Amino acid sequence: MQRYVQHEFLKVSHFTCAEWPHPLHNHNHFELIFIHQGSGSHCLSGMKYPYEAKSLFLLHPADYHSFEIDVPTTFTFIKFNSAYITQIGHLPPDHHWNRHMDELLVCSRRQELPILKSAADADKIDNLLRLLVSEWKETANKTSETIFFLLQSVMSIVRRNIHEQADAPVKQQEKITQIVHYIHQHIYNAADTRQEHLAALFGFSPRHLGAFFREHMQVPLRDYINQYKLHIIENRLKYSSLSLKEISEELGFTDLSHFNKFFKAHHKINPSQYREK
Repeated sequence: MQRYVQHEFLKVSHFTCAEWPHPLHNHNHFELIFIHQGSGSHCLSGMKYPYEAKSLFLLHPADYHSFEIDVPTTFTFIKFNSAYITQIGHLPPDHHWNRHMDELLVCSRRQELPILKSAADADKIDNLLRLLVSEWKETANKTSETIFFLLQSVMSIVRRNIHEQADAPVKQQEKITQIVHYIHQHIYNAADTRQEHLAALFGFSPRHLGAFFREHMQVPLRDYINQYKLHIIENRLKYSSLSLKEISEELGFTDLSHFNKFFKAHHKINPSQYREK
């Protein structure tokens, strides 16, 4: 599989094609992909998803993908890495962006598609991205605050769609999905993801919650929480400039020793060694 490496911390492209010009590939950056018009299928990390006008996809660096185009399609690609935020200056701190991206990428990694549930929101994103593309074509300025805030506006609308799905009543959404979303949103506070707390919050006994979660997710609750936390740590080590202490504190570890022990139990190497790989 081909791997595309992007050294720029931001790249914007807008194009129309009838045949996808790239092989199956992954990359070292995040991608936001918006379909302005056209239809076909998006082959994403081993799954195939139909797309149409106003579809949106979020890709993590580990994802691999290609497109099968049925009707000529107009794309906007926003490609960026975590350095994008730290290089702008006078803008929100890096850890806020990281937390927003954790939340947004949950849906792409669990393939909860379509991401946009609101046609009105899809229209807003269409217009915002056209403005962003216009600004990029005029300036190609990777440090433009105008581009940054347009992208933040897009992400804010995407987050709203995710929140509305997570906050839907039980009759509209399976309880297991509510539990999983709660874990994702509260992974930074260990007390909020304890089995006893989750059980009381969602109306289970601790033992019943464990059995319920394993039945629906095919993995023990504690293992799921640890693996999700580990995934965030791996992202921080690979794609952020946060120190080990900052990562440890963000994820709610009591001290750096506990953080190192947790990571080494899963990877057999310490976080510093993992970051240097």
